[in-house]
Formats: sequence, structure tokens, C-alpha cells
Amino acid sequence: MKKISLLLVLLILASCKNDSGKDAATSIKDNNAIVNFSDFEDHLDHDISQRIGEINTEIDSLKKVLDDRPNNILDLAKVASLLDERFDLKANVEDLNESVRFRESVTKKTAIKPEGAQRMLAQSYIKQHRFKDADSVMKSFTQEYASRESKYVLFDVAMELGRYDEAEKLLDELKNDSDYNYLIRSAKWNDYIGRLDNTIIAMEKALKLAESSGNTGWKLWSYSNIADYYGHDGQVEKSYDHYLKTLEIDPGNTYALKGISWVAFSKDGQAEQALQIINKLQERHPSPDYLLSKAELMEFMGKEKDTDALKSEFITRVNRPEYGEMYNAYLIEELASGSDEEKSKSLEIARKEIENRATPETYDLLGLALLENGQNEEALENHKSYVIGKTFEPVAQMHTAMIYRANGMDDEAEELKKELLEAEYELGPVVIKEVKKI
Repeated sequence: MKKISLLLVLLILASCKNDSGKDAATSIKDNNAIVNFSDFEDHLDHDISQRIGEINTEIDSLKKVLDDRPNNILDLAKVASLLDERFDLKANVEDLNESVRFRESVTKKTAIKPEGAQRMLAQSYIKQHRFKDADSVMKSFTQEYASRESKYVLFDVAMELGRYDEAEKLLDELKNDSDYNYLIRSAKWNDYIGRLDNTIIAMEKALKLAESSGNTGWKLWSYSNIADYYGHDGQVEKSYDHYLKTLEIDPGNTYALKGISWVAFSKDGQAEQALQIINKLQERHPSPDYLLSKAELMEFMGKEKDTDALKSEFITRVNRPEYGEMYNAYLIEELASGSDEEKSKSLEIARKEIENRATPETYDLLGLALLENGQNEEALENHKSYVIGKTFEPVAQMHTAMIYRANGMDDEAEELKKELLEAEYELGPVVIKEVKKI
């Protein structure tokens, strides 16, 4: 404990230094920092090796059984679940892809009451961002006779594909404030329509149900997601507290630790502390999005070469075929700010993403790609038709302001800019700097 405290003191002292007249990029905003490193430092080195070893042994054993009994549905499903768990722990995308192949095999071999197997396969497709495939699977049985559990997945698919009328109809049909699964989807719906107050109300109800039920999975999901919503609402201390509650249940929870790193960076101004968290997460859970998190921190600290190298590494990595369409949204944004060739590629991917799922968010990315390729009027028409008034995400609002400015609509751009400056925590210091340039 003393060793880490000394390290933090040294980091803080280093952060106060000025280089060539530049502002200290890593200085503390104030003395009322929310993040306390001692709250979670033990979790940064959480050892998952024992569980990984157990999973590996179970998978090897089950695969040997399946060599002799390839049609054993229960064992096929168990292997799929274990591979999915290993993906969550280690972020090896091949585990996810293999898990999906096992789910597909289970679905093909399940002749009696296949709905459960189909539902699990659809959820795996969603994880891969294969939303149309998920939709096809869920529509393969008659919707009106689908179970309540399947209708929840139908809602999830409809939301991902931008079929909001269908999603709203399903949600109305499923309405039950005593049902945890209804409440978390009600929260998602209210977030989509820009009613963050109702989103939080629904999530707080869901959290109470989760706590009273003792269901570990429900509690984990509730604590980590309500932490996000509290952050969006400016209740950052509550957000931090609920990330810590997540870690009390799952000490190695990467989602919660990444959330804490954002609090340290965006609220407390502690870029080094945020970087230390991300570096630790990347060691045991090397998901590609950590590269962008590090790139943002490096940009904040004025380390341009490191920023460019990390972004380049991200683009190279997620272009590998095994990632499929999983990182298209991130990829479009990164390519759109690159060379002429990369900008052209961003437009190509953006059009493809619209084919995958036509949502206000994907249309926003198309508008950004059009803008960066010099097609200002086309970007404006795109946003007028598919984005403005249809999403309340700050990043989409920022792109809209950029498009307004590029089309000489200065009053509209200024109005949005004022609103965006109030979302400083959610957008973060690097993006806010760009907002100020609009």
C-alpha cells in the first residue's frame, strides 16, 4: 500500500511539471478527486489463471466425449458456454467465434422445442454484431407463440436494427414493473428516446429486484449499467460507487474497472491513474478497444507519436477477418480522420454498416464519413433525414454541429455547441477540446 501511494505522489509531482511552456496535460482539476486508488488497486492484479485452467480442462474433457458422441446436445451447449466465458475473461475473439459455431450445431441438432437453442444462438450473434443473422434466427419460429424470454430477445434485435416501432410494441406487450428483464429494457428504451430520468428510475427498480433476488448475474449487470447511467446524468460519485459495488461481487470485472478509469480521467483529471488501470486491464484482457482508450489518454498528454501508433495498431487489428463487423463503428471514426484513402474507406464501411443495421447512430457515422470526404451537403441531408431528432447521443450531436458549420448554418452549430459543452464529463477532455473548435 505504501509503495503504491509513493508512486501516485511521484506521478502527481511529475504531472505538475510544464514542458516547453505547454500546460501540464495531466494536472489535477481539484482536491476533491472522486477516485481513490486504494478502493480497487487489489482488483487490478486479479488472478484469473485458476478459472481459465478449469475452463480449459472442462473444454478438453467435453470435446473428447463429443468425439464419440457428436450429437450430444447438452455437451455441445456446455462447450459453447465455456468458450463464451473464456472470451469474456481473455478477449480472444476466436473463443467467441468457436462458441457461436457450437451454438449453431446445437440449434441444428435440437429437433424438439428448439426455441431455447435458437434464442441462445441469436444472443451470440448479437455479441458478434451479426444482427441480421440474429433476426433471422428469432423470426424462424412464430413470434406470436414465442415465450416471454424470446420476446425480450426480439426486442433487443429490433433495437439493434433500428426497428423502433416493433421494439416499442413488444415492450408495451411485455410491460410488468415487477419483471427484472422488462425493467432493464424499459431503461434502454427510455435512454433511446432521451428520457434519462425515466431510464434511471427503471434501473433503480431493477436494481432493487436484483438485490432482493440474490441473483449474482442480475446484480452485476445492474450495478455496472446503472453506474453508466448515473455518469451520463452527472451523478459521478454515485457512478463510481456502483462500479465499486460491481467489483465487490466480481473483483476482476473489466467493465467496472474501465468505468473507473474514465472517472479518473474525465472527472478527476488523473490521466496517469487512468492509464495505469487501462494498462493492467490490457495485460489480462487484451480487447482492441483498450488501444483507443490509451490513444485518447496519450493525446491528452500531448504524446502524438504514441497516439498515432495506437490508433494504427487498432485499425490493423480489427481489420482482421475474425473480428467481422464487431468494431465497424470505431473503425469508421478512426478512418474518417485519416488520409484521403482512409477517409474513402470510412465511407465504404459506413455504407456497409447501414446495410447491417440502419439506426440513427450508424447514419450519424455515415454523415461523418460524408463530411470528412468533402460531401458537406450530402452529410446535411443525411442528418436531416436520419439523425437530427432521432438520437440524443452527444457524439452524434457533435457531428451534427460540425455538419451545420460546414454548411454555413452557424446559428444552429452554436446552439448545439453550447449544449455539448455541458456534456464535458460524458465526452471527456479530448473531445471537448474538439467541440470548442467547432
